[in-house]
Formats: sequence, C-alpha cells, structure tokens
Amino acid sequence: MKRILSLIVLSVFCLALGFGSGWFGARQHYVVAPRKKAQEMAKKHQEELNKMVRRGKVVSVEPDAITVKVEKGGEAGRTVTYRTNEFTSVQVGMGFVNQPGQKVDLTKHFKPGDYVDLLVKDGQALALHRDFRPEERPAPPEGVPGQVYGPQVRLAPNVAPQK
Repeated sequence: MKRILSLIVLSVFCLALGFGSGWFGARQHYVVAPRKKAQEMAKKHQEELNKMVRRGKVVSVEPDAITVKVEKGGEAGRTVTYRTNEFTSVQVGMGFVNQPGQKVDLTKHFKPGDYVDLLVKDGQALALHRDFRPEERPAPPEGVPGQVYGPQVRLAPNVAPQK
C-alpha cells in the first residue's frame, strides 16, 4: 500500500514538473523572446527615426530642392540642401499640398525664413512640413467661443436654447 501511494505521489510530482517546465519553456519561446525582440527592434527603429528628423530655418528654395540651416536633429548647426521627388510628402499646417506620386513646386509653399520640419534619408527629403504663416491662418469659427456644435447653446437640459 505504501509502495502504491509513493508511486502515485512520485508520478504526480513528475507530471507536475514536466507540465511546469513545458509551460515555462513555451512561455519563454512564445512570449518572452518575441517581446524582447520587438523591444529591440522598436528601439533600433526609434534611433533611426531620430537620425532622420530635422528642424531648421529655410535659407533658399528651388522647385525641387530646399536649403535649410538645421537647428535640431541630425546635422544640427549645418546648412544643408535636400532634394525632393514625387514621393516627398509636403504638408502646410495639417493639410497635405500634394497627392501621393505628385511632384510639387516648393517655391509655391516655402520661402526663406520659414521654419520647417523634415524627414530625411540619404540626402533625400521624404517629408516636409511647416506651420501656417500668420497671414495664412484659417479664420476662427463664428459664434460662442469654445462652441463646437452650432449657433445655439443650451445652458441646462430643460431650458430653451439661447440665440
């Protein structure tokens, strides 16, 4: 009887040990290792992106090139000319000024003295962005300041709207 009981206890212990080590090994293989690999890749991509981003003041503009005195990002302190092509995205404010695959004339949207953000790879500008100039700002919406949904404002749920 003792022998059978000890055999049962030993077999349960071996099963638990095998199941536990299998679970731990699977967790390492399917959870921990991919997570670590993804974190390393994300860090590598972030470092590469940080090397690609630049911010600076426009010195001169040509239809397919822009010269910038870089203030932040890679090449800081240098004046560099970046070329553009039909794959370069150009953005003014929050809107894009060109369609994908369409080459844009930079002299229409940039002038010396503008501050621009660039995404650059191998001397090629992949993306250009500048904020609105003061004279280009969109007109503020009419109505109550901070109002979002039209000209009528309800002060309370059961009160008629004010005009």
